[in-house]
Order: sequence, then structure tokens, then C-alpha cells
Amino acid sequence: MGFGLKDRVVVVTGATRGVGQALASAFACEGVRLGLLARDARALADVAGRLPAEVVPAACEVSDADAVAEAFDQIADRWGRVDSVVVNAGLSLTPRHSDGDISLEPRRVQNLPLPTWHRLLAVNLTGAFLTVRAAYQHLLPSHRGRVVFVSSVMARTPRHGVSGYAASKAGVEGLTRAVAADWAADNICVNAVAPGFINAGRGRIVSGSGPMQDDVLPRIPFRRLGTATELANTVLFLAGDAAGFLTGQVIAVDGGYGLD
Repeated sequence: MGFGLKDRVVVVTGATRGVGQALASAFACEGVRLGLLARDARALADVAGRLPAEVVPAACEVSDADAVAEAFDQIADRWGRVDSVVVNAGLSLTPRHSDGDISLEPRRVQNLPLPTWHRLLAVNLTGAFLTVRAAYQHLLPSHRGRVVFVSSVMARTPRHGVSGYAASKAGVEGLTRAVAADWAADNICVNAVAPGFINAGRGRIVSGSGPMQDDVLPRIPFRRLGTATELANTVLFLAGDAAGFLTGQVIAVDGGYGLD
């Protein structure tokens, strides 16, 4: 049966880096038509040009309601509908990283700057809300709509220094269940994946750091990081026809992180 993705119109947000780019590539190999959202128009055009699929790149900031709505209109104007949406765009906290002039350094909660807190919530949670709100009218014509939010293992087992990120992703998981309840009557299945430590994007920081490996790997029963392909396979399943009786769920793709 496969994933039931052929001929679907799939939208992936945050598609130019790390996990988002890996997901776009995985979908492109499944015979879908792709709408890709990201802030960097040049990087978006580069990714789109390398994929073996029909692609509509739509540059936008996911925390901008009008820009997100225009991006979905652009994609739906091309193909008449949207069948699956992967809500992946987000910010994480990593050493020596920033978003413009806003620091994204991990900090204990008492030292977390208010602008960092606001930015994390604006992109990770409000951006997710604006994405699905804009997608709804275009998912309706599908009659087999799918939404897949990308959360994080940090939503339920946070490390020190990630309070803003963990709170935003916990909000995404609550949003997943609420939207699933709202949209079941429209035959739209809404689920989430919660990746653990994946060897893609900023997850490579762990594989490149001996001390971080010593800290993280003992908490993963498989004693290794996950791969982008392993995460993508779960997202592809949730985004296709095969997941027609699954909604309101958060699936941890984390190798059992925290069981040991």
C-alpha cells in the first residue's frame, strides 16, 4: 500500500534547512506536488530547483498572518487544493546562535531574556497556529486532509536551559489535540511527531561534540542518534492515506529517549 501519497499536494514549512529540507526531499521522492515555505527566498529557490517534483516555493515569515495566508493562496491557486501540511518551521536554542538580534542561547529560566521568550512563542507556536488556520480552507476540498505538526522530545523531557523552547513545543502538542478535535468533522486528520536527537540540522551539534554525546547517548536505549530518514518515514505515514483513522496523537520518534 505504501504511504498513500501519490498525487497529493503537500506543504512543508521551514523547508530550507535541516529536518525541513530532509522532509521536502523525502516527499519529492513519493510523487507529490510540493509547496515549500521558508523565510529565505534564495535558499527556498535553491532547494526547490534540486527536487525531483513540481514545486511552488513561497517565501514568508510564519509569524506573519497575512504572509502565511498569501503563501497558501499561491500554492492552492496552482493546484486547486492542499492535501497535507507539515508544520515544521521553528526556532531552537543552541549555543552561539541568534535570530537577527535576538539571542537563542540556552539559558536557565531566570536568565531567559523576554525578547527570546516572545520570539520562540511567535515562531514555534503562533506560527503553527497561523499556518493551520491559513491552510484550513484549502484542505477542505481534499476530503482527505492531513496535518502533521513537528514538536520535540523537549516538550515532555526538557533539558536545562530550554524553558522557552520546551514551552512552545508543549503548546504545539496541545494545539495538535485541539485542532484534531475541531477538524475531525471535516475528515482532516491532525497529528504530531516529537523528534528526539536526530542527526540532521542542528542535531548534528550532538554528533560533533564528545561531551554532548556522553550526556545524550546514555539516555537513548539504542545508543545512537536517529536519522532524518527514520523521522521522515513517520511523517510520510501521517501525511498520507495510510493514516486515515489516526488523529490527535503525538508520536515520539526518539529511540526511547529517557527510558534508561
